[in-house]
Amino acid sequence: MPESILAPPLLDLGAEPVPGETADGVAAAAHYGDPAAELRAVTAGCGLVDRLWVEHLELRGEDRQRFLHGLVTCDVKSLAPGGGVYGLFTTAQGKLLAEARIEAHADRLLLELPAGLTAPVAEHLGRFVVADRVEITPLPELRALTLLGPEAPRLAAALAGGEPPAARWSHVTASWRDRDTSLFHDGRLGAPAVTVRLPAAEAGELARELVSSGARPAGFAAAECLRVEAGIGRFGADFGGERFPQEVGADEALDFEKGCYLGQEVVARIHYRGKVNHRLAGLVVDGEPPPAGSLVSQDGEECGRSGTAVRSSRLAAAVALAVLHRRAEDGARVEVDGTPARVAELPFAVG
Repeated sequence: MPESILAPPLLDLGAEPVPGETADGVAAAAHYGDPAAELRAVTAGCGLVDRLWVEHLELRGEDRQRFLHGLVTCDVKSLAPGGGVYGLFTTAQGKLLAEARIEAHADRLLLELPAGLTAPVAEHLGRFVVADRVEITPLPELRALTLLGPEAPRLAAALAGGEPPAARWSHVTASWRDRDTSLFHDGRLGAPAVTVRLPAAEAGELARELVSSGARPAGFAAAECLRVEAGIGRFGADFGGERFPQEVGADEALDFEKGCYLGQEVVARIHYRGKVNHRLAGLVVDGEPPPAGSLVSQDGEECGRSGTAVRSSRLAAAVALAVLHRRAEDGARVEVDGTPARVAELPFAVG
């Protein structure tokens, strides 16, 4: 199992990462020896998370924004440098292909994608290049370090030597050791979050500096607990290609004024004329966190499958995300692989 890039600086501090595996099958640090302290960092201070479970893709060329605009659910064409957006790739039938964080730079678009989807998304985009002046390039060497928690903007400002990105999905340019990088304000991690992207060969040194500046190394477990408590689904962990966008709690990715894109007719028809049969909901389980994919039933009838599940110290319970049939309303009693549970409104009511 490969080490997280945070492992070398942490060895200097006497902490070794505890190996784990994400829902995407990616090897990552589950925690660094004290999961409770790491969770406190991302909820009350600042954690530094090595997000090994994301990949990157770059689009260059004069037509890049117009081209991508026609293939995602969000508005890309109007983005100015420094802007960004969260969007979804859909099929012609309106089903999900991937989620994407998109950064607009003066000379390129940078996409953050779930692990394992860079090649499929690049292939998908490539099928629609006809006379478009656009170049599609995977960036396997790029890594994402995320400052996560209420203190993240302050530490990001120190790194940038100025103001951190203020608006959700925006980014500012920072210079670190004569290398320009961007600080990206991520809006779907459950707390203030600023992601720095650097080649893996250099990211270890930056991680050391951020830790020495006050960020506490935090593993996958703390980041996922925060996300689940906030009721934010993740592609590949809580939903996949069998779902429509309106079923997964990602309404902010949908722009109904932007015009045509692949799958737009179906997505718009659902919005204006119909409704979906499933929705992203929460589960409070009377027991241990259930494995992903566990059967959720109501009155003996299947109503969905569980996704990411964690034990939340702030809720004093095992909680999970699940895409459930709409008949399983908030407050309803259900069973998760035979264990009693209650359907909860999202986000969870964290005290």
